[in-house]
Amino acid sequence: MMQDLAKQSRSITSLRDFLELLGDAGQAITWSERVMPEPDVRNIAVAASRDANGAPAIVFDNIAGYPGKRTAVGVHGSWDNIALLLGRPKGTTIRELFFEIAGRWGDAAAQISTVPEARAPVHECRIESGINLYDVLPVYRINEYDGGFYLGKASVASRDPEDLDNFGKQNVGIYRLQLQGPDSFTLMTIPSHDMGRQIMAAERTGLPLKIAVMLGNHPGLAVFAATPIGYEESEYSYASAMMGAPIRLTKSGNGIDILADSEIVIEAEMQLGERVLEGPFGEFPGSYSGVRKAPIFKVTAISHRKNPIFENIYIGRGWTEHDTLIGLHTSAPIYAQLRQNFPEVTAVNALYQHGLTGIISVKNRMAGFAKTVALRALSTPHGVMYLKNLIMVDADVDPFDLNQVMWALSTRTRADDIIVLPNMPAVPIDPSAVVPGKGHRLIIDATSYLPPTRSAKRIWSPLRPGRTLTS
Repeated sequence: MMQDLAKQSRSITSLRDFLELLGDAGQAITWSERVMPEPDVRNIAVAASRDANGAPAIVFDNIAGYPGKRTAVGVHGSWDNIALLLGRPKGTTIRELFFEIAGRWGDAAAQISTVPEARAPVHECRIESGINLYDVLPVYRINEYDGGFYLGKASVASRDPEDLDNFGKQNVGIYRLQLQGPDSFTLMTIPSHDMGRQIMAAERTGLPLKIAVMLGNHPGLAVFAATPIGYEESEYSYASAMMGAPIRLTKSGNGIDILADSEIVIEAEMQLGERVLEGPFGEFPGSYSGVRKAPIFKVTAISHRKNPIFENIYIGRGWTEHDTLIGLHTSAPIYAQLRQNFPEVTAVNALYQHGLTGIISVKNRMAGFAKTVALRALSTPHGVMYLKNLIMVDADVDPFDLNQVMWALSTRTRADDIIVLPNMPAVPIDPSAVVPGKGHRLIIDATSYLPPTRSAKRIWSPLRPGRTLTS
């Protein structure tokens, strides 16, 4: 099976390859009717996102005001598209996709190849003067009341300013970028993100921080740019290993490793000590973030392929491409990190709003064991800021089946099985936070009672006797 998956993955070296594969499977369409950037592209993207199981990718090739420019949305916008990316058939269940990803985690070697800049498709066209992002990119407001034009699916590559030669510390992450002028943009991050650490290091030391903003990327990298892995772990290496296929890199003009087959790369440098107002922005919890000051970056050059495809994402309500893009790849590293200490963990569902609510199934060893696992989950790289509500269930409950989860909550939870931890670090855009950046942690232990708990009793399982989720 892995050989078949790797064979299919090797045929995908770029966004264009993946769009062709999706098209062959009936999961990509070209929208040739003339559309306005606003509100048409946004409204069509919103409509498509309502079908989380089967929404196709959409490529617009007739955008008013942008002759010859193309925009793609919804590339990772459904579970069927994610299945095809992993070499699985349409209709593969979310649970099966989770174990497909978890089974590959850390199980293969990276295949990284280097392409000379002169032969890299991304450098086919080069702009070093008269830079105007509004001419190059068919931008639009992702949500109606956004404070400006946003790049919502850019993979931002950067080097640790204090350790420039360390490939592992070269971060690739997805951050929201707001255009602030023809040749400048803000980047929003938080201190726990790798980019946040690098920004603080640059301003502490006065060292320059150069970045390369990649748009229209290999679909495997888009997934791993949003995956919470360790600071010294390379997103390029993980993407290659998980896809079972080579990743082609080249150098940007400012010395950063970038994908050789990206559609567009924007090179920029942070303006140390400068901040400008950013926002509001329709965020993944389904609410608008406020206006705050953010670091500003000055664009120094742009490279792009001939007839480039600008890829963007719809984000701003309860379930969108944001969730199908990162949901399982948020769940898998938490699962792998927990199993290093607790092999009794059988699955992790952190699909909902970037894991603000997570469901973890575990083979309970003793009374209170599930609560111990929950506390460990809160200390994972992702859990520190995002895992707000945790529901712990037994291994005989499928955490991806909400009917089973609600059954466990109804029949296995008691009032003293609920823990609230106040004044914990939290993602600042959580709309329920009293103070941005600080909030609660809620742990609900919905596992069966075990000795020495009084009145411990065996409760019938929704699955056949003796079966666990991984059986």
